[in-house]
Amino acid sequence: MTLNKKYSLVLLLLILAFHGCKPVREVVTPTPIPVDPAISRTLQSLKSGEASFDYFSTRFSGNANIDNSNYSVSGSIRIKKDSAIYISVSPILGIELARLLVTPDSVKFLNRLEGTYFEGGMDFLNTMFNTNLDFYMLQSILVGNDFDHFNTDGFSLESDRDRILLQHESRRPANQIHGMSFQQNLWLDRETYRIRESLLFDPLSSQSLRVSYRRHEIFGGQRIPQEMTLVFAEPGARAELSVRYNRITINQPQSMEFSVPQGYRSLNN
Repeated sequence: MTLNKKYSLVLLLLILAFHGCKPVREVVTPTPIPVDPAISRTLQSLKSGEASFDYFSTRFSGNANIDNSNYSVSGSIRIKKDSAIYISVSPILGIELARLLVTPDSVKFLNRLEGTYFEGGMDFLNTMFNTNLDFYMLQSILVGNDFDHFNTDGFSLESDRDRILLQHESRRPANQIHGMSFQQNLWLDRETYRIRESLLFDPLSSQSLRVSYRRHEIFGGQRIPQEMTLVFAEPGARAELSVRYNRITINQPQSMEFSVPQGYRSLNN
């Protein structure tokens, strides 16, 4: 794989690695289980401690390990809540190599080194990576929140050293009987109830994604993780992306402009 393709893959890892778990089909509707008061209190504390914003932006720098090769990366992330996510990737101190604009129902991708672009629906990426991509899951993972649109019934609660462990055997979007489903572990900080680690696992494909957060700090009244590591694994393959956030701003309107330079070749064809 060429260097420019590697950096393009780093960009796509930010939105795809966390959802590498393929959907499990034909999910059976579970029998409702009475909610344990301790679990209910834990979920409420998790929700109340989440980052809440209209706009979020940050610079990032870090390292990607793909096919046992390491690459330094940097870039920027901008989020307009529930509307758009803009990601730009470049080498450290280098010019932009690729950018991505994701909305709940569309994708725009620009590869500057290869002079190519794509504009279309989510099915483009889903077909390319054999997965289902969910805008709202990406939005939550980038700021260390839980998946608000997923069911919360069925969690079990345990103590794991200095953390609280929530476990779910078949988590899926609320009010959805068939489709996406995965096992999930959530490790929470005992004091803040912010997510310190999340593990998604698909037992059918043996694909997993582990997301770790470190050094939460307060910006604009919101507790935001300063470091994030994504580890995507499946039989015979592993990719890791570790980034550090800096220059974080909350609720300052951000530009989401996405234009294609003249002469770029479309990947839609």
